[in-house]
Amino acid sequence: MPRRLLPTRRGIAVGVVAVTAVAAGATFGPPSLDAVVVPAGVALLAAGVQLLSLDPPTVERTTPPSADPGTTATVRLAFATDTPVTAVVRDHLPPGVDGDATATTLVGGDPVAYTVTYRERGAHALGPATVDARDVLGLARRTFVIEGRDTVLVYPRVFHPSSAVAGRLRALTAPDAGAKRGAFDHLREYVHGDSLRDVHWKSSAKREGLVVQEFADDGDRRTVTVAASAERGWADAMAEAAATVTVALLDEGVSVSLATPDGRVRATPSDADRPLAHLARVGAGDADTDADVAVRAAADGVTVHIDGVSHPFDPRRRRRIDDASDAAPSAPEVRA
Repeated sequence: MPRRLLPTRRGIAVGVVAVTAVAAGATFGPPSLDAVVVPAGVALLAAGVQLLSLDPPTVERTTPPSADPGTTATVRLAFATDTPVTAVVRDHLPPGVDGDATATTLVGGDPVAYTVTYRERGAHALGPATVDARDVLGLARRTFVIEGRDTVLVYPRVFHPSSAVAGRLRALTAPDAGAKRGAFDHLREYVHGDSLRDVHWKSSAKREGLVVQEFADDGDRRTVTVAASAERGWADAMAEAAATVTVALLDEGVSVSLATPDGRVRATPSDADRPLAHLARVGAGDADTDADVAVRAAADGVTVHIDGVSHPFDPRRRRRIDDASDAAPSAPEVRA
């Protein structure tokens, strides 16, 4: 929506000069008016006419993809208007996203790009955009507030779990003792998400890449259930612990059913973004369900409960969503 027409500092200076000329004309005669007041008045009038004739511009905002905190990305604003005009544009940035979203540009020309850095987990709305249009001489300005917001999603941080938790999670993904698998069907190339227990090492040693075994009844892999809950004020810690556990399980090649205070989501090894997007928005509360893994965040600490044993959430180091762990593992050295 447009706001009223206002003078710039330059416009105020021109107005002051014109008023001074009027005062001088009253003292020394009309020639002072002709030399200064008339040009100043024409310039100010032209500035007002130019800006008042502008139609409100529109904007299309291109947002970067979802990512974890610390990610730097680019936002683009493409303005459209019937009459291009020089303006100072500003995009409103919410808490949790840093950046310099102010630029002087020709509205109606090339898109404006600015850089943002994700700081906090959550769904953050960018906008509205403000266009501070100036006339050709820079004497007046007219501000347009272009309503419309777009959301960027910031995932919780993901860590490598401690050795104790990692070992317990790995045990959950191993085949049950005495369980029978279907008959061997065929070998195929390794793809991201396959369990390492299915790698056929002898055949892999004879090839350039890994190969895995397919069994006749392997279409439905086991699903590990994870429940996450948090006391008020501890939702971020819960989200980070649940994300760490979930990603670690998906890396082992099993599906995960994640229950949180905001609902349930199921993910497969090839779809890790689904639980991360859910955890980006989740709030505090209880997840009332039995689960293989229970994550609890409270004032006395964050714990991961597996097979009747509670472990403190003690991650060793942070990992990026797209770090090297997403790559296929290399085959071990085979000796004769």
